[in-house]
Amino acid sequence: MRSPALCSSSLLLILAASLLSACSRPAVDTTEVVRPVRVMEVALEGTESTESFAAQIEPRFSAQLSFQVGGKLVARLVDVGDRVKKGQVLARIDPQDLKLGVQAAQAGLDTATKEFQQARVDLDRFKALFEQNFISQAEFDRRTLAFEAAQSRYTQAKAQFSAQSNQNQYSELRAPNDGVIAQVLLDAGQVVAPGQPVLQWAQESAIQARIAVPERKVSGLSIGQQAKLVLWSGKEPLTAKIRDIAPLADPVTRTFAVLLDVNDAAHQVRLGMSATVHFNTEGQGQAFKLPIASLVASHTGAYVWVFDEQAGTVSKRVLTPYDVSDSTFLVKEGLKPGELVVTAGTHVLNEGQKVRRFIETQDLVKQAVKP
Repeated sequence: MRSPALCSSSLLLILAASLLSACSRPAVDTTEVVRPVRVMEVALEGTESTESFAAQIEPRFSAQLSFQVGGKLVARLVDVGDRVKKGQVLARIDPQDLKLGVQAAQAGLDTATKEFQQARVDLDRFKALFEQNFISQAEFDRRTLAFEAAQSRYTQAKAQFSAQSNQNQYSELRAPNDGVIAQVLLDAGQVVAPGQPVLQWAQESAIQARIAVPERKVSGLSIGQQAKLVLWSGKEPLTAKIRDIAPLADPVTRTFAVLLDVNDAAHQVRLGMSATVHFNTEGQGQAFKLPIASLVASHTGAYVWVFDEQAGTVSKRVLTPYDVSDSTFLVKEGLKPGELVVTAGTHVLNEGQKVRRFIETQDLVKQAVKP
């Protein structure tokens, strides 16, 4: 067993060590942290807003060109990007079968013509015999029916010859108007069916921009409305005007197709380019325009933090935003001109929290150089 003196010495050593460790611990800082926040002074301004949509430049008039008859494609005379004139031959199919069809139709027409002429001569002769009572009424009626049948066969053969002659001309594919070849779909050597696309033709002189507008925004657009078109290639902005608004939404994207005529007097737009279309809309009265970063959403509604510079605190201000875009929103009620609204650091604030106004470096420099 340990002696009482030894136990007392051990206890004294433990107490001394505890006192030394307590003295070495740092004191807890109970000073309240004052967070810096960015603020902006709000002011009433016009409620003009800008709506922007991605656009695709495309020809107003384009078509997939095809032969009206089938056959083997023996020649393609144009390539992608070639500019063509109205009536220019673009491709040909083998005309041999079509020529044989014309010859067959010509032979049928010749035969029908001779039969019709012979039937007419016979009818004239039998008409004279009937008038002299040398033949009966039944015989004359039979000759009349024979003449009418020959006349019908002649009319049919004549129509068949005209149709076959037209088809012979269809062996050449011609440009419907001045334009450019946008796409080549078939090459020489392939057998094409009637109506099968061979080339894609587009008219360069008339271009349009196509945008897809969500259903919540399409009601704000109207035919004839002006817009500004900015090409992604960075060239000068162009003017555009709405020509058509689709009456039905796309079943997949649920957006409405809007077509705009583009004024390209400088000829800087090429088909297939990407662009952005901007619409400026003016509302009634005035409103406060705030950055979207200042808006806080919760289950009870939307609000902003208003900074009281004298008290150095922030307070929650519930409001109703409208005309919300990717960067800004408008609000008509809930604020006063000259109030300071927090625009950064809103996610870490609480009601009545002490904050300080964040001052940019350039602002400090400006204050230093003031006289």
